[in-house]
Amino acid sequence: MLNDGWWLDDAYKVWQPSGCMMHNFQTSEISSCLGHSKLLYIGDSVVRQQFYATATLIRENTTSIAPGHTDVRFDFTPENLSVEFWWDPYLNSTRTVELLESRSTASRPSLLVVGTGLWHMRHLEDDYYVEWRNSVNRVFDAVQGNKNKNNKIADAVVMAPVELPFFDQLSKDRHDTITLPKVEVMNGYLKDRQSELELTTSFAIPFAWNKISVGMNNATKDGLHFYPSVTQAQIQLGLNYRCNDQLPKTFPMSNTCCFRYPTPRWYQTIFFFLFLVWIPFGMYLAGSGYMKSVTQCLFPSESVLKALFLFGLCVIYMFFGDRTHLFGKIHKHFDPAMFGGLLVAVLVGGLVSLKSTNEGDLGFLNRDQTDEWKGWMQVIILVYHFTGASSVSGIYNAVRVLVAGYLFQTGYGHFFFFYKKGDYGLGRILNVVVRLNMLTFVLQYLMDTDYLSYYFTPLVSFWFFVIWITMYIHNKANRIVWFLLLKIVIASMVTTTLIHYPGILETIFEWLKLGFNIDWDAVEWRFRLRLDAWIVYVGMLSAFAYIKCMEYKLHESGVWPMVKKTCIGLSCVGMTWYFWFELSQDTKVVYNNSHPYISWVPILAFVVLRNATAKLRNTSSRFYCFIGKISLETFIGQFHMWLAGDTRGLLVVLARPEWARGLGWWLNLGISTILFLSVSYYLGQATTELTKWICSGVNKASQSVGAPRYYETNATSATSAAAAAIGGGNGGGNEYQSIPLLPATTQTLDTSVHTETSAESPSVSARGSIDEELGSPVKRPSWTERIGWFWGDVRVKCVAFLLCLGIVNRLC
Repeated sequence: MLNDGWWLDDAYKVWQPSGCMMHNFQTSEISSCLGHSKLLYIGDSVVRQQFYATATLIRENTTSIAPGHTDVRFDFTPENLSVEFWWDPYLNSTRTVELLESRSTASRPSLLVVGTGLWHMRHLEDDYYVEWRNSVNRVFDAVQGNKNKNNKIADAVVMAPVELPFFDQLSKDRHDTITLPKVEVMNGYLKDRQSELELTTSFAIPFAWNKISVGMNNATKDGLHFYPSVTQAQIQLGLNYRCNDQLPKTFPMSNTCCFRYPTPRWYQTIFFFLFLVWIPFGMYLAGSGYMKSVTQCLFPSESVLKALFLFGLCVIYMFFGDRTHLFGKIHKHFDPAMFGGLLVAVLVGGLVSLKSTNEGDLGFLNRDQTDEWKGWMQVIILVYHFTGASSVSGIYNAVRVLVAGYLFQTGYGHFFFFYKKGDYGLGRILNVVVRLNMLTFVLQYLMDTDYLSYYFTPLVSFWFFVIWITMYIHNKANRIVWFLLLKIVIASMVTTTLIHYPGILETIFEWLKLGFNIDWDAVEWRFRLRLDAWIVYVGMLSAFAYIKCMEYKLHESGVWPMVKKTCIGLSCVGMTWYFWFELSQDTKVVYNNSHPYISWVPILAFVVLRNATAKLRNTSSRFYCFIGKISLETFIGQFHMWLAGDTRGLLVVLARPEWARGLGWWLNLGISTILFLSVSYYLGQATTELTKWICSGVNKASQSVGAPRYYETNATSATSAAAAAIGGGNGGGNEYQSIPLLPATTQTLDTSVHTETSAESPSVSARGSIDEELGSPVKRPSWTERIGWFWGDVRVKCVAFLLCLGIVNRLC
């Protein structure tokens, strides 16, 4: 931060330090950081400009009528803060020397800013360098010699580099005496002396100050004294150096300049031990065959150990990316050209990977099509987040529809499954919930964040339970049309009341705080729920309508061609109207009021147009399908390994300054993207395996929920993680409907292994009787097998999880 940086915008509003994210301090933060004490500026007119900029930052319109070459002081009573300037261009006045030698009777400043050099060049001719060097050496000696906390001249000292003026705008006498070679020699000496200081010394020379004015067309009126656009940025760098490490070390950690990340807490250390020590140890024992009985008791199977190790490496990579200074972080800045360029690039990637099949009609909203749909929506969301496009209302509004599109798939997919399969058992619930929440659950502790901050996972989980409850209640009557529609209407009324009625969410969150020490923001959660309060029900009704169309074979009737053409025409009109409407809204806040009631228009229009012909249904993009299959991992993983600072910035893998901009920036983007997608892919593979392991042995528990045995042994459920992907359909030969954001490879369970034995297959006890008749001894289960059976019971796992959750949260 102190040595390099650049402007992110042509308006010179956002300064980007090299490799870190700076904080813009406000009045209350300044007074708190400085201990309601004193800022002291000593030097020439350049330092005085920074002094006035600081006073103006604390309180706008602060002015002084004091003559130019005099001392100035401002006392800000409410803030209990004083800002003082001593006119001493040579740093050799009596009181300055007394301060530097710790002989001053004045109170010690919290931040001392000193600067000199211009008057030496201007007035001392050939002696300028010797005299200037004596002045700055006095400061260096004071900083280096007074290491005792009680004898320090200030809590922190900032020495201004010799200013690099705009030489072509200097007056003639200044131009003749203040020259570039002189400035370079003096700043070179400052760098040499600074390199001799210990790293722990509270002293800094922000050479980046001279880069802030570079390239500005209207930065100064005389070439020497800069306008507030420059001096405000300079003092912010000084405040970041002094105060950033005193900012709260809690989520979100989006101010990384001069900031020490907190030491990992005990529960974060447990994750490190588990993933980097315990799991590798178990893999070693499993591979070597040593202590087999103990290994089986203390560790899961070797395949699960490998999945745990892979999962652990992925999340620890996120930790090192966003909770250490291993990689750099920079601010987001919206650039229309970059946003458009990235969208064109991913569009080309989608088009060149198109594939088509001639093997019949894959059907309405088939597997490939829904994976593709998730994929291109996810790509746009990623580009949107990466470029900081949320500041543009027209883009924000459209992206809100993409989130609604995922929730539409959630309603469609889960409704289709429950209606066709009738499986409401615990197995179905756990597979979906575990697969959706595993990564988010681990990250909230490992990254010390908040569960609701990964808003999509809790959002989809909430609506899954709404759908499950709606379909489960008196499910034997779900084939009665009016009864099913009535349940959907009642469910919508209940959720609307929950979302909009003041106090309900607050009360629920208070119970969670009391029982599990979970502290969630009811206002933020209400906002998330309200935006998409109806689209899930639209998805459910769409699935129901499709099922009835297939049952009554409406697509074979004579009026179907006319209905089809009408729907296509209405979809074109609806899509056009939507974009006109959202672009005409004044702000995104205004648009949000309408979004819950109109988001279904572009979504249904897209569904109709995407399925208008068999050729369109049979064609999909492999690139988008790939992204769609890992859409859960990419959505959650972007928070810490593509973005940074808890989504407030961007991750810079190559943190050297020359690689953080220009062509180097694009190289960084390419490397970080490859790492991001690779980690997301392997996270998906590992999470799928771990979901099967966690939910193993669930069928017996499912029986108690009332799911018919037929559905337990025949229902196949996908478990991905963020909305509902709809696979199968008419003509595709695949009756199964997938769930969005759950990979197609994730199945509920291998029920052939875990289901109860039938009457035709002897049970264990029956087998024991046969063995006894043959004279064979009855084999008793070992203690390790008994422990395995106990922890294999999913009900035991659920109770243990809730107990551990409450205990851990209480201790956090």
